[in-house]
Amino acid sequence: MTRKRIVVLTTGGTIASKPSDSGRSESGALSGEQLLDQLALPPGVDVTLEVISILQKPSNAVTLTDLAEFYRHGRETLDREDVDGLVITHGTDTLEETAYFLSLTLPADKPCVITGSQRAPHHLGTDAFKNICDAIVAAASSQLRKLGCVVVFNESIFAARYARKVNSFQLNGFEAPGSGPVGYIDGQRVKLYYAAAAMAPPVTGWDFPLPRVDLLPAYLDASPALLKACVESGAKALVIDGLGRGHVPPSWMASIKELISVGVPIAIVSSCAQGPVNSSYEFSGSLADLASAGVLPLNDISARKARLALALLLSSTPREALGDAMERIMI
Repeated sequence: MTRKRIVVLTTGGTIASKPSDSGRSESGALSGEQLLDQLALPPGVDVTLEVISILQKPSNAVTLTDLAEFYRHGRETLDREDVDGLVITHGTDTLEETAYFLSLTLPADKPCVITGSQRAPHHLGTDAFKNICDAIVAAASSQLRKLGCVVVFNESIFAARYARKVNSFQLNGFEAPGSGPVGYIDGQRVKLYYAAAAMAPPVTGWDFPLPRVDLLPAYLDASPALLKACVESGAKALVIDGLGRGHVPPSWMASIKELISVGVPIAIVSSCAQGPVNSSYEFSGSLADLASAGVLPLNDISARKARLALALLLSSTPREALGDAMERIMI
């Protein structure tokens, strides 16, 4: 069997931390080469590794400009004929957003795996090296072709669309509420539970800087002034993290209608960990009320990810076709 070449792109985060003088962890302090020098692959994992350091910073500091760099490096890597798979190490704070952005933009003909760690490499019981090993094993598996970018964490494989950070410190840091993992890694074995679901083609034609899309959480008696404040300060579109089945306070409706009337796209998702939005109620601020005003309802996606999808489509799609384009990538 031909030895596979896996490229590891490193971007910082807890997984690349070292001790600081204060006794805390300095996130992203290790270069990719320093991190991988400490890695020992399990017996029988026969791959050639190539390491490229892109960033060295905590993932709370990752920007949209950084995402463009991740895409550029990822696309160049996956386009190489000698490369069989891609691994990206990343801080866990925004890992799910980067994974989803790459799943929307990179081709899915080769495995792309993103991972991180809850414990720094120098901490007792670190998961850093285990997660990297599992990600490499997954990236070398042809089973992951056509899955798009996936998250590997705690021996589980999650589709980027559904992966969410669910624990701030324990090793089971990521789950996919409502859908579960698509498979697991057990040593050298990769097991998928079911065949790959249909993947929308990559979003093309977008350019940087992406238009600013702001998130607004709906909550009890939230002020409608927040909506206009976002737009007046530069937001080109809004994603509402809605209540329950996709609801907002009744006092928001006048501002929402006004913003939509002047061409500001607004989408709504459910803030619940599981379950779609649904127009099953009829009252002021209900999803039925919002949809009749022109708000785009989005199912089975978090607000943080919906923001990225909307920004990409705003950059590449005429406003009048935005709803249809969003529906296509929401497969």
